[in-house]
Amino acid sequence: MKKLALLLTASFAAGPLVAAENIQLPAPDRKGGIPLMQALEQRKTIRAYSEREIPMQTVSNLLWAASGVNRPDGRMTAPTARNLQEISLYVLLPSGIFRYDAQGNRLIRVSGENITGRVTGKAPMTVVYVADLKKQPKRELCAVDCGYISQNIYLYCASAGLGTVVRGSFDRSFTGKLNLPAGSEVFYIQSVGFPK
Repeated sequence: MKKLALLLTASFAAGPLVAAENIQLPAPDRKGGIPLMQALEQRKTIRAYSEREIPMQTVSNLLWAASGVNRPDGRMTAPTARNLQEISLYVLLPSGIFRYDAQGNRLIRVSGENITGRVTGKAPMTVVYVADLKKQPKRELCAVDCGYISQNIYLYCASAGLGTVVRGSFDRSFTGKLNLPAGSEVFYIQSVGFPK
């Protein structure tokens, strides 16, 4: 009984449980991959996935390629109009719903609920593109900026043996679970997984 009490005390002293549920991603591997021209040749849309989960190293590499910090001044792998960086990436995994924090290279937990099957069938990972329309009110520029990020994901997937597809038409009923700030809107989603 004393051991249990000590364990519980140590757990509470370690900090709030919510923070403990965030995922610190491993450093992205910036040296791997295939040559660009080969990735372009292999880039394609895949809509059928196995249920195999994606390793956290691969999740880290993919998110960094998508829109990670690649310079000391905080600029990113995907451009945005006037460097407003108005696109946030949310990630749906079997372990929950997360927001990608590019500066800290981590996933911030929004919810522990697994909604992957509800959103994109069997894809084990879905990237959700959220635009902050307060930062960038021109919707057409938000859409272009989403396009840069999605192409980065397509090229990474081609290089890593993953499949992906961008979806503009999808059931938006899940978006309430993202707890988005006012002025934010989901533009697209992108399924990712190992091809079936």
